[in-house]
Amino acid sequence: MQFIPFSPLIDIGFWSQLSKNKIEIYKLDDGERSLLVKTKINPYQEKTSQLYLDIYAFQDEITLNKSGPFEVYSRIQFQNYNTIETYQEFDHLNYVQQTFKKMIESFSKDEKPNLFQGRMSIFADLKKYLFYYKLVVPQFQIENIQNIIQKSLTDYLGDQMQLFQQQLSLIIQQQQKEISNTSFVILRKENLQYVQFDEYQKNKQDVIFLYFDSYNQAQLNGQFNNFLAYLITNNSIKDQLNNIKIIVIKDALTINKNQFSLKNSIYLELNLSESKIIEQNGQYKAFNIEGYLQEKKIDLKSFMDEQSLAREAVDLNIKLMKWRLLPELDLEKVQTQKVLLIGAGTLGCQLARNLIGWGIRKITFVDYGKISYSNPVRQSLYDFEDSTKGGRPKAEVAAEKLKKIFPDIESEGYQLQIPMPGHFVTELQVQQTLESFYKLSELVSTHDAVFLLTDSRESRWLPTVLSNAYGKMCFSVALGFDSFLIIRHGISLKKYNPEIHGERLACYFCNDISSPGNSMKDRTLDQQCTVTRPGLSFLASAYSSELFVSLIHSPLLDGTPASDNTEQLQQTDLGILPHFLRGQLSDFEVRLFYGRAFKHCVACSQQILDALEKNPQSFLLEALNRPDVLQDISGITEELTQNKQEIHEIQDIDGDDECSVLQIIS
Repeated sequence: MQFIPFSPLIDIGFWSQLSKNKIEIYKLDDGERSLLVKTKINPYQEKTSQLYLDIYAFQDEITLNKSGPFEVYSRIQFQNYNTIETYQEFDHLNYVQQTFKKMIESFSKDEKPNLFQGRMSIFADLKKYLFYYKLVVPQFQIENIQNIIQKSLTDYLGDQMQLFQQQLSLIIQQQQKEISNTSFVILRKENLQYVQFDEYQKNKQDVIFLYFDSYNQAQLNGQFNNFLAYLITNNSIKDQLNNIKIIVIKDALTINKNQFSLKNSIYLELNLSESKIIEQNGQYKAFNIEGYLQEKKIDLKSFMDEQSLAREAVDLNIKLMKWRLLPELDLEKVQTQKVLLIGAGTLGCQLARNLIGWGIRKITFVDYGKISYSNPVRQSLYDFEDSTKGGRPKAEVAAEKLKKIFPDIESEGYQLQIPMPGHFVTELQVQQTLESFYKLSELVSTHDAVFLLTDSRESRWLPTVLSNAYGKMCFSVALGFDSFLIIRHGISLKKYNPEIHGERLACYFCNDISSPGNSMKDRTLDQQCTVTRPGLSFLASAYSSELFVSLIHSPLLDGTPASDNTEQLQQTDLGILPHFLRGQLSDFEVRLFYGRAFKHCVACSQQILDALEKNPQSFLLEALNRPDVLQDISGITEELTQNKQEIHEIQDIDGDDECSVLQIIS
């Protein structure tokens, strides 16, 4: 008798589901699990005997087919290793020998045998979409098999063919509901009736074994050896070994049909009285062991488009953080954040890179400037070509470059001049200014978080007002020569509840008692450029992105309280949630500060909010042309007059105009 080994046929859905399970379920657990495998006979001529694995291999239960081809289900072991070294270290030869011993021990018992035992060892390199695996199916080798009779099933059955067809239809309907691991059933010789295994144990006389082979040509699958090994080692049927009757089904069967073409199926009568399992040097000899031990490699990159690969790779990096270190990381919440960056310069470019590293899919830039020759060396989204021919618009190029880095991102750029207090608006400029105002309002209202990254105080005022008006998270990040400042603005008054949020936190302007003015006027050359130490923007953007991601994991979001005592600060799995940070490169130190909201703030107070909502256009134009009006509207002027408060000193904490936080010291 000639035999042929299994050849695995693994659907791409299997590898896709394995990748998903590894990241979301298995994580670092590389223990043994089970797979549901199946064999079936195809209607066309095959060169191999195929063992099928698909997306359903990971299920606990069979997905029943009410029609279609009949499939024999079995369950095997599998182990997905964390490293290629541990994958390679597993001793598959020892596994085969130990499996053989367990099989022979079980064969001697009067119980339904497990003829189909196998193991799949896998190492999945998910960063490269490479899968290494070995699929080993232990199969005995048997000697001294005497073939008494072999004929076509059609010739053997003769007039009983119709009866057999009916019985076969019932059998496959029953068998397709089970995970059998046997590949055979038992029939009574006289009437071809199906016999339950327990019933067979009581009377083993005059039976025919019905064996489902997985190969439709002359050879038998090597799995038939395990069936023979069961017969010759089961003591209870030793008396029948000289004449074992077997019907071998080698044709495609279709569920819910009563007629089958059985042209390839055969009838055998075997004499197994002298048959033995082959042993060599105290080891059982395994069929096709060299072939089964051969490592195979699957490269899925060729099946995926490049954009999908990039998306999966980015997601994988973040998911690795989740199941290795941060089980409470809410990936969906992070990735669905819509972020508006006001400023596409040194800070905006690097912050955008950090945010896409967290998997954020929606980033919008606002910047009025164009790329100059000095920008590309410090602003990481631009290159020299962007600065030529007068320079391209920063916001538009930043969005374009972000898509080149990560094609799956949704990014837009707007070359928009932000209306600023102290920057006088003529009658000819009113219409354009209002258009900018309404566009900026629209952008703030449609995003979840706003980052203020511009290089002047007055350019941060209107976005701060609008963030308060629309109830959006707002962060200010500013650079000095060797210092940086990061502030998470207090929660909007529209959402503020003192019983829940405690003391409301200050915004960027809460420590000012004067309106922001035109700081661009009469600037010398050194003041016209943002002069900072080159590494500062990377530090500031890193701290601000991490603070943002940590904050959105807090149940209170931007309403999370703060304190001047670091030990009392709220925290998430990513760390504490300070109010604002001041970094100083000169001593390589970052200090944490805390400030309460000022009830007369020129940007976030209720008075400013009311004025904006009452008459937006009038309020805006008056604030731009006469910025001192903000002190009147907010109540600072009246407060100072009524209390006759004397201000002895207004101290700038570090003396830098761009990132000063002022404190009133009376």
